[in-house]
Amino acid sequence: MKRIISIFMAMTIIAGIFSVGTFAASIPGDITNDGKINSDDALEILMISVEAKQASDEKIKTGDVDCSGSLTSSDALLILLYTVEAEIKVQNIITDKTEYSGKQGDTFKIHADAVPMIANDTGIVYSSTDEKTASVDKDGNVALKGVGTCEIVCTSAADSSIFRSIKVVSEKPDVKISSVKLGSNPEKMSQGSYYQIKYTVSPSNATNKKMTWKSSDTTLATVDSNGVIKAKVIGTVTITGTTTDGSKLSVKYTVKIRAMKIPYVNQMPKYPTGCEAASSCMLLQYYGFSINIDQMVNIIPRKNIYYKNGKRYGPDINEMFVGNPKGGYTSSNPGYGAFSPCITKALQTAIDQRGGKYTAKKISGCSFNELLGYVSEGYPVLVWATYKMKQPTTVNSWYIEGTGKYFEYPRGTHVMILSGYDSDKVATVDPYNGNGVLTFSRSVFKSRWELLGKQGIILVKNK
Repeated sequence: MKRIISIFMAMTIIAGIFSVGTFAASIPGDITNDGKINSDDALEILMISVEAKQASDEKIKTGDVDCSGSLTSSDALLILLYTVEAEIKVQNIITDKTEYSGKQGDTFKIHADAVPMIANDTGIVYSSTDEKTASVDKDGNVALKGVGTCEIVCTSAADSSIFRSIKVVSEKPDVKISSVKLGSNPEKMSQGSYYQIKYTVSPSNATNKKMTWKSSDTTLATVDSNGVIKAKVIGTVTITGTTTDGSKLSVKYTVKIRAMKIPYVNQMPKYPTGCEAASSCMLLQYYGFSINIDQMVNIIPRKNIYYKNGKRYGPDINEMFVGNPKGGYTSSNPGYGAFSPCITKALQTAIDQRGGKYTAKKISGCSFNELLGYVSEGYPVLVWATYKMKQPTTVNSWYIEGTGKYFEYPRGTHVMILSGYDSDKVATVDPYNGNGVLTFSRSVFKSRWELLGKQGIILVKNK
């Protein structure tokens, strides 16, 4: 090491006599950035190479004249040779690319350097092996002319035997979309459903046919990158599709979201208090099960009210239907109803009898937002509330047989299907006397649903 430093110091004294002129800042070799390439630069590089000094990335980039990736004594020696005007020959050509792929009509620039970067002649001569595929000018600017493969050759101006070739692949240019047309998309969607937007582009051979999609109101409906709409809440929403190939074309699709369309089953006139059976039929028929109200009534276990020691007794309403669904509250053989645990089991029995791949799931006790969330996901919900959301003024009551516990619940309790909602109202399908779809304010429905214990049942497809 001492010998190297001694030789270097001797060379520095000699080289000081031959200091070169002023150049632009950050020129190759000018690591001291004083506008000159001289022994100061060589000394700085040598000090860095033996770790006597630290170097910034910029200094390494500027001083690495042999393009080895680090500062070494080789760089210092080359700079000293440069300062005494010794001949420095080109040894190699380096480029920023080894190959390039593009479309016919594209342009790009090649950056090539002779190594060492302070050789006497660092000029580069550019040429193409096939001018019909790609042309190149004297500054390395390449233009893709046709479809095919060729090479751009970067040759040393000082020595034609030193060159570097870059493979160039020129492909057919993109065909942009000239027009977009929506297909026969539906005007309405059911809440909780999905739909893939149909559209066609012209010309049919467009390179990039993809669109980006955006919903005007994501609370009503969302749309994914493939154009699949998820209808969440009743309302009207506009979906905008925009081309992604740079043609900047767009289409708009407006769709009305409505409540789920539930097959209707009328409990009247045969079953004045058979709303559980009728609503269960509607829910099952929605999922494609063949069942009628008579069959459902027979599946739901039931037991009549009776008197003992002057008291009214009946079964647990959570376990079976209390009374006769053919009778009203005040008839000689009245019917009262059944709660969600009983109806959940009855629904599952009906499903299993028909070989269905669904599970009846009791969601009683969920929050109101969770209840609405099931509807947004496409689940019609069998719910307990009151007839036309009226406020009950009296109760039905009896003693539960076996326990003797006194039980009462609001008279006018009614079972229906919750089939949709918007920001203000809910939509229900009421099986009583052909009422069909009835809408109520969300707040009123919520209060009646909560009054009946937040009861609900959905059907979930088995995995």
